Amino acid sequence: MRYLVLLAGMGRRMGSEYARRPKCLIDVGGEPLVARLLRQIRAADAYADVHVVLGFQSHAIMPWVRGCEVVLNPFFDITGINASLWFARASFDRALTIIHGDVVLSDALAADLFSVAPSLVAYDSSVRDPLEINVAVDAGRVTRFGVNFEGYAGAYAGILKLSAHAARGFADTLDDRVRRGFNEPRTYYFFVMRRLIADPGIRFAAFDVARRGYWEVDRPEDVVRLRRALAGDGLVAAR
Repeated sequence: MRYLVLLAGMGRRMGSEYARRPKCLIDVGGEPLVARLLRQIRAADAYADVHVVLGFQSHAIMPWVRGCEVVLNPFFDITGINASLWFARASFDRALTIIHGDVVLSDALAADLFSVAPSLVAYDSSVRDPLEINVAVDAGRVTRFGVNFEGYAGAYAGILKLSAHAARGFADTLDDRVRRGFNEPRTYYFFVMRRLIADPGIRFAAFDVARRGYWEVDRPEDVVRLRRALAGDGLVAAR
């Protein structure tokens, strides 16, 4: 399996305390977040092919991603996640797991996530907020992905596994949209997921991470909760 870890963002919601360093270098449990994630990937998959997208403070992150294929988003300060994925489109030529760099997993959850289902969307059923990016689920299958809709099962957890067919479809759909022009700089990949979910050759399994040791670092208070949870081996989400 190939893994694509997205680490280009500036973490604007982290406030002044973390403004000068990437979120992925925040230390928790004695290791930076990116080091923790790479350790977990390699523990679950001895032959992991790890690609990373860098942007903000890339020089500071480089020592922590040795052995990874590095892709740069040179426009990290004026673009969003779609641009990072587009710059990494060559990575989509095989089965691929996309992981947002602000996701933190327990070792047990990481081992489970990285070993199941060729196509998968991770979500958190404990987060019931209509303003989140949400996922609808029917009989274990993801049927909708987006914002502002009713009947969702929980919030998207920033981990997306793509079969080889789904990975090609993702890259082609994104590339087509980018090349047509008039792209909003901070749009999300909702349009890609709509197309993939509608593809009869793709079945996205729904993987619920609730209460299994999943955290997301968006704001300074998330770091406090995360450190407290890890210190006590807690399995409470830090959203």
